Amino acid sequence: MSGQSVAEADTRKEGCPARRGRPRRLRLDQILEAALKVGLQDLTMEAVARELGVAKAVLYNYVGNREELVQLASARLTRQRFSPEDRGQPWTVYVLEHCRAMFDALTGDGQLLESWMEGGYAPRVEVDATETWLGAMTKRGFSGPEALQLLNAVAILTVGAAAHYKHDQALKRAGTPRQESAKAAIAARPAAHATLLRQFVDVFAREPTEGNWEYSLYLLLRGVAAAREVLADPAAGADFEALSQQGES
Repeated sequence: MSGQSVAEADTRKEGCPARRGRPRRLRLDQILEAALKVGLQDLTMEAVARELGVAKAVLYNYVGNREELVQLASARLTRQRFSPEDRGQPWTVYVLEHCRAMFDALTGDGQLLESWMEGGYAPRVEVDATETWLGAMTKRGFSGPEALQLLNAVAILTVGAAAHYKHDQALKRAGTPRQESAKAAIAARPAAHATLLRQFVDVFAREPTEGNWEYSLYLLLRGVAAAREVLADPAAGADFEALSQQGES
């Protein structure tokens, strides 16, 4: 770990007890990095202390309890991963980069998706990332409510894609990959069943990957772009305005 001496690293070798004497001085970012390495779903104060090679009591000088550590680690991961660099790129590209980063974080080893599903990802964790998003999108012509509605829409899509991906990875580990299982399920039906689906079985059986889940995002962004063009025309778009107001209520 950054800033760690060889002597300190030696205390973390298997079977080697932590050094006695004065407790090690840590930085909060060291603790958060260790927490992310352990994984948010499996996070315990004991596991983080073991990863750092310190006594568990040392951690309580920096965080109050496990729940606070999960929140801080989640916030760190969100800031690091979800907010792309603002290079003045078109809004569609910025959104795509944001969603790719979110997908990678949710499907990575940090167990962020599992933590979120269990309520470990409270709204206060999202504040900094959402502020960055609002700054980027309002600069590109979106109103505040429009930017937040779009963020919610792409988050729902990306979280769903990440959950689907993890589900398929679990199927693979169980020896029943989706592609084979889906085709076998259709083949087992009588020929008169699922006649339409049989024509598109390869699409139905497709596993979510970086290359294909983004097509759903493309459809969403294309719809948003089209709606914005309609709304830009003062002579049209009354129905779209009404739908927008429903989203704000």
